Amino acid sequence: MAVTGGVCYCCKTALEVGSGGSVYAIWRHVYPGNLRDMAFTMSRDGGRTFAEPIRVSEDQWVLEGCPDDGPTMAVDAQQRIHVVWPTLVKESSAPGTQPAEAIALFYASSSNGRTFTKRQRVPTEGLPHHPRIAASSDGSLTVVWDELNKGTRRVVVARSTPAADGFPRFRRELLAQGGPAVYPVVAVAGGDAIAAWTSGTSAESSILIGRMSAAGGGR
Repeated sequence: MAVTGGVCYCCKTALEVGSGGSVYAIWRHVYPGNLRDMAFTMSRDGGRTFAEPIRVSEDQWVLEGCPDDGPTMAVDAQQRIHVVWPTLVKESSAPGTQPAEAIALFYASSSNGRTFTKRQRVPTEGLPHHPRIAASSDGSLTVVWDELNKGTRRVVVARSTPAADGFPRFRRELLAQGGPAVYPVVAVAGGDAIAAWTSGTSAESSILIGRMSAAGGGR
């Protein structure tokens, strides 16, 4: 069954399963004019039918090609949907010059699957890619990604505690540095978050694992 067409096919699609047969999907969509923004849909009947896709955020990233970097999603115990994705932004620059373009990560959430909060920026440095998000039972969030900074790609984590206003405050820290580190993933185990990533070069690499306690300390 085709849910929709016009998908940016090199960017990964994120899928999650919620309670009562709910299925959630988010992907990078190709809107008219080659705008490559995030689209979301959901099913309430175990994936037999899906709602009309909605646009998560009006980023308006125009690109004649595929960024090869898609969104990530988590559903918490209250069935709130949390999404993080990379997109292009224009940074302020010196007066009289054109704004510089850069990749940034953004977060948004939804309680009903039909409207999302206004996007908020996740604190990154350098060139961030490949985000993943996990939600703990207490409502806290853990986001991991890799970013290119000063010639080295490293893995970073940002964590937040539950936010009553729906806008979590992310605190970032380096999870892996001192050598190439890419493609992190994250999962929740009890009250802790477990991250894994690839370290080293293509000729000689290894998988490393870090454990972060609920209090935000320890690896």
